[in-house]
Amino acid sequence: MSPPLSRRRLLSLSSSVGTVALAGCLGVVTGNEDQRCAPGYRDVGDAFTKRSIVNYLRYASLTVPKSVSLGGTLIARLTNESADSLTTFGKSRYMIQQLGPDGKWRNSIGVAEEHEWSSSRRILAPGEELQWEMRLRANEFSGPYQRCTTHGPATYRFIYWGFSEHDAGIALAAPFEIVE
Repeated sequence: MSPPLSRRRLLSLSSSVGTVALAGCLGVVTGNEDQRCAPGYRDVGDAFTKRSIVNYLRYASLTVPKSVSLGGTLIARLTNESADSLTTFGKSRYMIQQLGPDGKWRNSIGVAEEHEWSSSRRILAPGEELQWEMRLRANEFSGPYQRCTTHGPATYRFIYWGFSEHDAGIALAAPFEIVE
């Protein structure tokens, strides 16, 4: 039979357990942007390293509401604004990024580790649109995504990066706020 724990050992043990339990949450408290995706998911930041992220294209528009209530639904629409067909890779190539206090955008959702991007194309006729509707909560994203960071009140942007052919190096962004 082991001796009872002294008060000092009990406090020390409780402190250690609390520190370990809190370690997974410290990124949120400290602003540390380490990987926070669930097991089996990864950040897709590499998808943007060779793309120009723009807020305007003459032939396509991306619209989102100016603000979304915390726990509310985000509806994003990509519309072909030209008189010609627009070739895309479909709906799954999007991202949600949060604006950090340092002025840098950071991905807030991740993709399944084994996911491979399809090369199948979708043609949007003039005036046709792709639409996404999602609550900014875990497991409520279309495509292969899952939330990697908490979506709280802050500035975000929805990015569509599924342009094919001559515009494969462009991503179209639209900012929005999450408000309480």
